[in-house]
Amino acid sequence: MSRQNESKIYKIGQAAKLVGLKSYVLRFWEGEFEQLEPIRTPSGQRLYNEEHVELITRIKELLHDEGLTIEGARKRLDSFDPQSEGENDVTVDQAESELVEQLPLFSIDNNSSSSCNSVILKEIHSELLAVRKLLDS
Repeated sequence: MSRQNESKIYKIGQAAKLVGLKSYVLRFWEGEFEQLEPIRTPSGQRLYNEEHVELITRIKELLHDEGLTIEGARKRLDSFDPQSEGENDVTVDQAESELVEQLPLFSIDNNSSSSCNSVILKEIHSELLAVRKLLDS
């Protein structure tokens, strides 16, 4: 990043427009994510630098693109390590699979129709996650 970009400062409306959000969303996220702490003028106006804009973009990706809850996004940001980000994705997928396997249909009995039902449920689960991502976009 060049020196010129590092010193670029945006008012809340400008920052929101850059990332495709409304100003009230940034104000709300400021209360939800301790990492997001804009610069304040003596009159209380919020000012965002390039690092803030990058963080806002990352939060938006976590919430809108990946479909995480605010709590999930908070945890991901707290444990963010660019080298291990792929590993975190596997952990999320494993956790989702474990949750799906806990559904009542999986524990009916050990016959073949039950295993068939588990395959169908996993497919339905994947499709529902895809629909959720489309709706969040």
